[in-house]
Amino acid sequence: MFSLNIKMIRCVIASFVFFVCLATAFAQEELLPVLPQNAIEAENDLNMILLGMRNYDGSVLSGEGECLYIFRQPGIPDNYSTWKARLTFDPWHTRMEFEDGISNNKQTPSLTVLSTPSGTLEIVSAKTGEPSYYFRRSSQAENLLLKSRRSSQAENLLLKSQRETGLDASRSWVDPRRWLRIADGQDLPTYLKERNFRILKSEFFNGFPCYVLEAKQPDQPESSFERIWVSPELGLRYLQYENRSLSEADSQDGHIKKGTPILRRVRLSYGLYGEDAWFITNGSAETFRIDSDGTEHLISRAIIETQNFIVNHEVPVEVFTVDIPDNATIQVGAEGENLSKEEFRQWYGEIHYKGVKLIKDQ
Repeated sequence: MFSLNIKMIRCVIASFVFFVCLATAFAQEELLPVLPQNAIEAENDLNMILLGMRNYDGSVLSGEGECLYIFRQPGIPDNYSTWKARLTFDPWHTRMEFEDGISNNKQTPSLTVLSTPSGTLEIVSAKTGEPSYYFRRSSQAENLLLKSRRSSQAENLLLKSQRETGLDASRSWVDPRRWLRIADGQDLPTYLKERNFRILKSEFFNGFPCYVLEAKQPDQPESSFERIWVSPELGLRYLQYENRSLSEADSQDGHIKKGTPILRRVRLSYGLYGEDAWFITNGSAETFRIDSDGTEHLISRAIIETQNFIVNHEVPVEVFTVDIPDNATIQVGAEGENLSKEEFRQWYGEIHYKGVKLIKDQ
């Protein structure tokens, strides 16, 4: 009798567990985004996703806090970097004060980076000697110069600026709005549209229902693809991005041969500020080589973390200005044109956009 009761209890528990699992599965199915049923719906849904991404990108207009960045390359002990920076930004300007930096066991010079619509000013301060000043013009600024001067010299400057990539990668990664950008110089919705991403499926990622978008290029092998996981619950922010392709050449160390499958994977987490301002709290970017059996082998890993951030508060414009000594020279552009403080102030004042004039008035 006792044995019979035990069997009945086990049967009831098993039935209950099965029912709970089944109910949970149905509940999750209902939470998943509804997939389009035809080509017209697919195009409309994709356009709505891209529009939503663009709208939510404007929900964080300003911010201030600390960022920590760590880069590691397994198997190469000396190949690593760590950065810690104070970041302040508004819709037009960014200021990054690098507090601590170590690269390959060496302390890096202190660095201040100010980014404006006209270009980026870097102030490098070694422990000994005077600070050095470098300014990189934006393509918009070069276009204005080209229109105003209409000279071969301006054309050469424009061509050179188009070859520049902006901030050094290890520096730009510290700004979480730029960090892990899928495409340099493009906002994410534009990139997804131009790369012909399509809705592949819907599934859960880290507990959040997501659209999975995929792009395949006609000139790439069938195994190559780009995928991105976009969460409606998190303001259509992306939680994961994967790019699988074939290595185009042998690596210098010989570990990776031409044609080896390479996978880049980016994962992000967010915190909610206010009602709809989702902002990055941490994330990782990893690169793998893939064996013939599908095993992933880590090549490099980068990690970012934001700390003590406040967002959507008023930032005084004075934050984005700097004191430069009267006798300082500013190296401008890739061609290394040296300008005095007054020459730089005059040039910058002629073409700067709405906002600050970068150099503090005396």
